[in-house]
Amino acid sequence: MLVLAIIFSLCKLPDIKSQDEFHLDDDSPAGNLPVAHRGVAFGFIWLNIVVLSVAVGMICSASTTFPSVSQALYLTEYQVLWSSSGILLAIGTLVFVLKNACISNHSIWTHPHFSGATLAQFFYVAAQCSIFAYFINYMTSQIPPVPDAWKAGWFVNWFEIHKNGMMGLSDKGASTLASLAFGFFLAGRVIGAWLLKKFPAHMVLATFACLAGLCSLLVLFKFGWLSAIALFLIYFFMSIMFPTIFSLGIYGLGGRATKASSFIVMAIMGGAIMPKLMGHIADNHGMSAGFIVPLACFILVGCYGFFWSRLSGSEGVTGSSMAKNPP
Repeated sequence: MLVLAIIFSLCKLPDIKSQDEFHLDDDSPAGNLPVAHRGVAFGFIWLNIVVLSVAVGMICSASTTFPSVSQALYLTEYQVLWSSSGILLAIGTLVFVLKNACISNHSIWTHPHFSGATLAQFFYVAAQCSIFAYFINYMTSQIPPVPDAWKAGWFVNWFEIHKNGMMGLSDKGASTLASLAFGFFLAGRVIGAWLLKKFPAHMVLATFACLAGLCSLLVLFKFGWLSAIALFLIYFFMSIMFPTIFSLGIYGLGGRATKASSFIVMAIMGGAIMPKLMGHIADNHGMSAGFIVPLACFILVGCYGFFWSRLSGSEGVTGSSMAKNPP
């Protein structure tokens, strides 16, 4: 990281700006954000406060892993999580209520296609990290038993006898399949890049999110090998989500796109929260049931994609072209 920092400090990088579709960089008194969208944007801002409060609460709850801290607080991990998150949410909501009248349309936060992008990125990374974290757990515990004859030749270390006496994947076999899953991810990125040149980016995002959600539903309902195949397809459909949400989120923000991009990147904190929830559900209801978490996340990402055109007032972004709806 230090070497990279030195390299970037010596490079003369261009100051790349997106088109200023909303007149954020000029001195117009109100920009051109439709009044009807202001309430939606404020709703998204409050939801961002919610997820930020829970994220910080998660950090606070981690302190209970130290016995001395836990004993001093007389609180469990979950009690610290919810109490700290609740306090932070109350403070954040109060500040927001007092200050929202001062937020002008020149602020990136009053543009719902941006404030919605931070939420969409939060939930996408949450789904991605949850699936990455529990892929091996799923493959070693949920796929149907296999014949003993499969444990031969190159696959001798791929299978083992599980506690139920049936032959199934070993950790080594599952980790090897994880590499194959990332091959699906790469294929999705290549094919998705081609599709993004042909079709509006928000519709590609919405379609991929819906298909990823459908695959998550197949995993949730435990259809054996069909569910296992669906898990690989989730990798394929996840592939284009991060860069597409990022591009849609900074669309038309002009010079403020740099600041907006930093907030969208920080939304990866979703990956620190949802895997814990998925693990909690899996511990109590089974590994397949835990996939209700990525299912919900993909539904929310899909909604952002479907409604992006209304949120931004744009017809869509296809490749490098951007089309704005007439007033």
